[in-house]
Amino acid sequence: ALWANSEGDLEPILSKLGDIVSQNSEELGKLVTIKEEIFSEGIKEYQLYINTVKNVLKTRDHMQVTKDYFTETVLSKQKELEKLEASEPGKSFATFFGKSPVQVKEEKMTKLKNDITNLSSNGETAGDELVVASASIRSDIERWKINKKKNLRRLLDSVAQ
Repeated sequence: ALWANSEGDLEPILSKLGDIVSQNSEELGKLVTIKEEIFSEGIKEYQLYINTVKNVLKTRDHMQVTKDYFTETVLSKQKELEKLEASEPGKSFATFFGKSPVQVKEEKMTKLKNDITNLSSNGETAGDELVVASASIRSDIERWKINKKKNLRRLLDSVAQ
């Protein structure tokens, strides 16, 4: 009975309180949207950095494969040269065109030696590039690790404020 008597008096207060809660909810939604944009922007930057590092590491892996290819090819050519040096000159397709077997063997050996020299040079260049790329990647990742904590702390502080 008492509640029914005071309902008329409470209605404007409760209505005003409902309006304030509704307005507060809208403002809180706006604040969350703003903070979410700030937070997501920093996260997107990290995501872009991570994707860039992945691409750089793929390129570095490609450089490693190239260096390994040159190394393996040089070893293969050296074995081929050793076999050729140990073998006796024999008949080959070129001997049908009037070249002597010794001359054919010498030409093959000269070609193999040139190939080994060129491949070794290319392999050394690829190895040097790989060392530089690896050092650069390592230093960038170390720098990122140091800055990551500072940036993340700053980002979380800005969201908390």
